[in-house]
Amino acid sequence: MSIQFRVELSGVEDLAEKMRSLDTTMQNCVQDALNETAQQVMRRARELAPIRTGRLVSSIYAQIIYKWVVKVACIVPYAWFQEFGTRYISPRYFLTRALTENFPVFMLIVKAALERAAEEAGVE
Repeated sequence: MSIQFRVELSGVEDLAEKMRSLDTTMQNCVQDALNETAQQVMRRARELAPIRTGRLVSSIYAQIIYKWVVKVACIVPYAWFQEFGTRYISPRYFLTRALTENFPVFMLIVKAALERAAEEAGVE
């Protein structure tokens, strides 16, 4: 069993369609920004995760699945219980908190990537 979060935002389909129509340079800039943000989320989740043996922390990873889809997951069977708690264990919210904390950073990185790509393309 693994923990996976799926964050869906309204208007993402429209954004994805617009992103597909961008030139390759701009798409690569945004892709790099998505990858960097996923790595930041992974690092923060590892910082926040409870450590007993280190297995939970080392199982947290980030991966680009497809061009605009990024996955940050934890693959140990007990990760769900550590994240959300049980009757006997308080929730730790290490993945949820890492995602929440990095969302504003994600928006800034993507905005900067778009601006940089527009600059490189000579677009105002």
